[in-house]
Order: sequence, then structure tokens, then C-alpha cells
Amino acid sequence: MRNVRIVRPTPEDLARVDPDDTLHQRDADACCDVRKVVPLDRALRRYPVSITGRKRFQASTRAALDLFEQDGERLKVNPLAHWNAQDLKAYMDVHALPRHPLVAKGFRSIGCRPCTTAVKDGEDDRAGRWRGTEKVECGIHFGADGRILRVAS
Repeated sequence: MRNVRIVRPTPEDLARVDPDDTLHQRDADACCDVRKVVPLDRALRRYPVSITGRKRFQASTRAALDLFEQDGERLKVNPLAHWNAQDLKAYMDVHALPRHPLVAKGFRSIGCRPCTTAVKDGEDDRAGRWRGTEKVECGIHFGADGRILRVAS
């Protein structure tokens, strides 16, 4: 991979919002906001378009995902929206792409370390994300109105 940039929260934001590194236990939304949403928004400010890897099959909240979404002033492109699990596997096989090592340990959807658990056979692939809560998305794909961005079908 080329031109990889690591995006992190500022030390000042972490000191202000999560000085003891336990925010994920108290407020998962705020933790995702300071660690994912704010840093990514800061990094993408200068770009009018962003590209995601989201796919419709990943979750019921993504079932109506379209190729293009308006995200405020930014256009969000979801080129893999219509891919299914078999398409993804075939692409990875053809291009000899390695699987994430956590997949073999039962992590079929990989998020943050403290908020992701392995998934048991028969469970939804994203059941291990924020297990035991109603939370289903980190907030990166929320619109200004607070709803998950998706185009109605």
C-alpha cells in the first residue's frame, strides 16, 4: 500500500474527553466520536469526496446502501455496496489477499479492541461489535441529523 496515513485523536482531545482510558465503558458513542469520527473528519476536510468499503450485506442498517451518498458538503462513494460475501471472497482469492488473522479466531467484523468480541457460529457477523448494547455503527457514517447515512430504496 502507498500513501498510507495514520489518523489519530489529538492528545489534547483524549486528555479532555478520556483521561483515564475508560470512556468506552461509560459512553461508547463518545469514545467512537473522539477516536474515529473527529480524527477522520479532520483528515477528510480538504477532500470533496471520500470512499468507503461498506457493503449492503454487512448489516441490516446497510441494506439500502447506494453507490453515492451526500454527506454534508462531501460526496461519499461506496463502490462495494452491491458486493455480497461471495464476491468479496472471490476477489480476495483471485488477488491472493491475506485474511485478517483475527478472522480465524472468530472475529467476522473487526472494530476497536475493547468493543469487539469474537462471533459464535449462527450469530450475525456484526454481533461482536458493541455486544450487549443497541449500538450498531461507530458514527463515521452518520449524517448531520444523527441518522445512519443510507439512501432509501
